Order: sequence, then structure tokens, then C-alpha cells
Amino acid sequence: MSPSTARRRAPRLVLAVQVTLSVLVLAAVGWLRGKEVVDDRGSDSSEKAFMVILAIALGTAVTVAAVAFVDSKTALFK
Repeated sequence: MSPSTARRRAPRLVLAVQVTLSVLVLAAVGWLRGKEVVDDRGSDSSEKAFMVILAIALGTAVTVAAVAFVDSKTALFK
């Protein structure tokens, strides 16, 4: 490896090391903060009920769309 090639690779290596260290530091900070629960979303029963109703409505809409699609495709062969 020539000296000019080493000089071109050095900034990339430094950048890679900086990014790796930054990610590790952020992961460690996130892990340490994880022990302190700041927000307790989703514990409200009305919120959970809303999510259940929303899931049922979405499932029903997808089922109706699928049945309509299959009916339209099978009608082509009749």
C-alpha cells in the first residue's frame, strides 16, 4: 500500500471510528435512561379499549375488501 492510499483511507477510518463510538455512547445512554420510566402511555383503560375497537374495525375493513376482491375475480369466470 502506497503512502497516498493510506492518506486517502485515514479520514474514512477516523470517521468510521467516530461513528462507532457515537453509536456506542448513545446506546449506553439509552440503556441507562431505560431504567427511569418517564411516561406511562398505554396504561389508561380507555386508551386500550380504543385500540381494540380500532383493531377490530381495521380487521373488518380488510376482510370486507378481501371478500369483495375475491367475489369480483370469481365473477369473471361465471
